[in-house]
Amino acid sequence: MTDAVAPTNYRIADRSCYVKIAYKVRVVDGPMLKGAESLEIMDFVTGYGHVILGLERRLLGRSQGEELSFTVPADEAFGERHQELVIEKSRTDFHFPPGSEPYPGMEIPLVAVSSEAPETVMIREVRENSIVIDLNHPLAGLALQYDLEIIEARPARSTDVCSEWEEKGSEGQCCSETCRTIPGAGDANDN
Repeated sequence: MTDAVAPTNYRIADRSCYVKIAYKVRVVDGPMLKGAESLEIMDFVTGYGHVILGLERRLLGRSQGEELSFTVPADEAFGERHQELVIEKSRTDFHFPPGSEPYPGMEIPLVAVSSEAPETVMIREVRENSIVIDLNHPLAGLALQYDLEIIEARPARSTDVCSEWEEKGSEGQCCSETCRTIPGAGDANDN
């Protein structure tokens, strides 16, 4: 990590790079999720898993000022839907506050022993003696269409990273070098 100023030809790499984008995203052939009225702003540091893998991968090698439009397939977004994660539980397993009735589409917190488990689950169906819940992410199985502009791209500063963050490995990502500067447009070293 560095606190130096990034050169204007700085390219996004897979680790310790600060990225800020203005974007809109929609489900392919579906509703707009963010940015319908005006573009959303998001910033993150690469290599920490703070954004979906498919978004981060498609920004690698790009520079500030670039405008991009691309589709992220479900397996690189929120994963495929798994029918085995739709389960039926007895109503007695749930504790709703007095006066609160469960309904399809209701999100409820999940108490789980695994850190891999979702924080919330969606009720899919309410039956007489049971409730069907879905542990899939609400966007699982859906491809996402992004339209964005890279507002800022530079090496991450020490103030951009929280000490609790755990850096993810670069396995499966297309860039193995840490933050790098590509000499110049059209240069032989420019990939």
